[in-house]
Amino acid sequence: MTVPTLAGTLRLSFLDTALDIRSEPGAHVEEALRFLETHLLVEPLSEETDAPPPLATLYVAAKPSARHSPSDEAAWEPIHVRKSASDFFTIPARRTSEAGREYVHCTRTGTLFAFDRQAGRIDVAMGPSGALDLIELLRDLFLKDQENRGAAVLHATCAHRDGGAVLVTGAKGAGKSTILLELVERFGHQVMSGDKTVLRLEADGTVLAAGWPDYPHLGYGTIAKYPGLREIAGIGDNYTPPADHAFSPTGKFAVDPRRFRERFPNAPRGLRVPIAAVVHPAIGPAGSTVLEPYQDGDDAHAAVLADNVESAFDGANSGWHRFIDDGRAAHARTRERIVRELAGHPAWTLRGPGDLTPEGTPALIVRGAGG
Repeated sequence: MTVPTLAGTLRLSFLDTALDIRSEPGAHVEEALRFLETHLLVEPLSEETDAPPPLATLYVAAKPSARHSPSDEAAWEPIHVRKSASDFFTIPARRTSEAGREYVHCTRTGTLFAFDRQAGRIDVAMGPSGALDLIELLRDLFLKDQENRGAAVLHATCAHRDGGAVLVTGAKGAGKSTILLELVERFGHQVMSGDKTVLRLEADGTVLAAGWPDYPHLGYGTIAKYPGLREIAGIGDNYTPPADHAFSPTGKFAVDPRRFRERFPNAPRGLRVPIAAVVHPAIGPAGSTVLEPYQDGDDAHAAVLADNVESAFDGANSGWHRFIDDGRAAHARTRERIVRELAGHPAWTLRGPGDLTPEGTPALIVRGAGG
């Protein structure tokens, strides 16, 4: 099979991970790249550029060809590229392998992926409305490579101000997004991450936070707090949420990422900053919001943080492709040190509805690194 003539190569970079994309005219990768370029560097790569080899090269075709599918005799197994409580984010698929290549067919959109590990190549043919499929593939590749390089991925929102980061970490429904938007709306922070934050250890022992491109997925209680956000989320004036959704991880809405970024400013792309403070929220009905210093000691704090470290290699759908081997074990001590270092940072627990005020919020959280 011959490779079609392609329009050119784009290099996508996140920290020290690089992926190349070669797309045919009409392949329509623009939507996916617009979503990712808030955190990833996207730039043309000429043949004369003395750049290091990429983790993989993606060849995105304008329409499917024989490269994207196995023979008619192939036996498929049902999988999920992503399975979410939200139907919007769920990507059902099927998978098979043949002649050293792995094939994944996203059954809802028709997007096709063909993985050739030996050649370092992934062939892609996007179906209608297939941008989320491509986004999910690229995010998965970047995160897995970063973990293989020693990064720890914390289930946390992250706000930036004055060269420092405030991490807001906890389980689903704890109030991470609410506190993130409170910091942005009330105190002039910028959004670094809305769900995951990538942490890397520097040679001097400093832990630096890097933002991550996530699709906004917000509960109604959070959406209703901020002017204009209901309209961005497509929620009509006559919508009445169920009574149990006020402080619940269910009943969330996918929010248009472009309009969300217009409403809440993002931190500069490529920003890597030290952590100023850590907040552990557990929002719920109460008369007022209370922030208290974390008092259980560094060992207990490290255990709590370790519970919030997640991995693209774990979970029921983590092995939807086998392009990257799990190499985390080589850097297990680095991740442990990241957690230990983070546990020594100033930290607070938060209880109540999540409304922050200058009087009730510690200066280090209000001012970031300027605290």
